[in-house]
Amino acid sequence: MQDKQIIITIGREYGSLGHLIAEKVGEELELPVLDRDFFRQMSINHGVDPKFVREHDEKKRNLFITRQRRGYSNSMEDIVAEMVFDYERELAETGESLIIVGRCAEWVLRDFPNLIRIFITADDDTKAQRIAEMENVDLEEAAKIVKKKDKKRGAYHEYYTGLKWGVANEYDLCVNSSEIGVDGAAKLILQYVEDWKEAHCTEECE
Repeated sequence: MQDKQIIITIGREYGSLGHLIAEKVGEELELPVLDRDFFRQMSINHGVDPKFVREHDEKKRNLFITRQRRGYSNSMEDIVAEMVFDYERELAETGESLIIVGRCAEWVLRDFPNLIRIFITADDDTKAQRIAEMENVDLEEAAKIVKKKDKKRGAYHEYYTGLKWGVANEYDLCVNSSEIGVDGAAKLILQYVEDWKEAHCTEECE
């Protein structure tokens, strides 16, 4: 991999298989993929109960049971979000290339150069079919699960960034995995990364 840092952020709808696609891309580029398991490990390294992170990760705070005073919040969701965002910045500041899945990374790291912002979507029927198979539920139940998960992800993203989740002009590349699947989506992203490098990098990237 090139010496020049490249940060790839991957937002994903539930059932789009964005996590698997990120893993494929990371494997091909030999880059670490920062996902839910990574951030749970982060919590252990920082002396925080991973269960606490799991329960509050990628969730916006409940405005009815939390309060903010002098810029400080007692919301567990806010605490976890800020911890995650700070860690994203900390890792980006090392100069190492990496891939981050979800967690508003395309917004948190917006001021870093060489940022490639990806969003993975899929058709509603395809997402429901995938979740039905993965969670062993019928299609109707799967569709409800997808809708609920995406609603939560969208609310989290919009609460902390002030931007609508999944809007194309907030990303460099949007990929629909319905027809091309994990391998096809990963291949498309890898081609985009190569084209991006050719357009942005000089000899120092070699």
